[in-house]
Amino acid sequence: MSQPPSSIDWESRYRAGATGWERAALNPAFLSWRASGALAPCRILVPGAGRSHEPLALAEAGFDVTVLDIAPSAAAAQAARLAPFGSRARVVSGDLFAHAPAAPYDAVYDQTCLCALQPERLGEYAALLAGWLRPGGRLFALFMQTGEPGGPPFDCPLPSMRALFAPPLWAWPSALDAEVPHGPGRVEQPAVLVRR
Repeated sequence: MSQPPSSIDWESRYRAGATGWERAALNPAFLSWRASGALAPCRILVPGAGRSHEPLALAEAGFDVTVLDIAPSAAAAQAARLAPFGSRARVVSGDLFAHAPAAPYDAVYDQTCLCALQPERLGEYAALLAGWLRPGGRLFALFMQTGEPGGPPFDCPLPSMRALFAPPLWAWPSALDAEVPHGPGRVEQPAVLVRR
């Protein structure tokens, strides 16, 4: 599928090696959620997964994983890693705004997708997330905190995120986990939201 005119050419960034957002290992918040049991085997979507390590870790832990990415080379890298898991792990290469699953997911793990989107598309993306998740499903989000204009990554200040994912459709935890460092001057705020 072609990219919308206002989108970012992620494939060119992968081909040029301009991928400073990629982590060499699993995200500490992911490890914490998995260790606590908050992130337990279920049917899960990882949108904008890029070449992250989390989809493989999820498949290895017994999750039914769907990976979604617009960059063909990133989707191919995920497909190669996930091939041993057969029908329990699938990769969809294309525009996430066109993704229409046959049934809602139990969970969505969003590590980098939200902060990679143009800010004017966040309302549309939040509506997609609500449609992708079953009632009671969980959004495992890492809200990027840059404190700066422009991007990507785009700043996802918590007041804006609370307005974007607002009650009564979304329930926030009473307390948030500790922030996770992500490059110079940036942190990610982990949050597990429940879709009502």
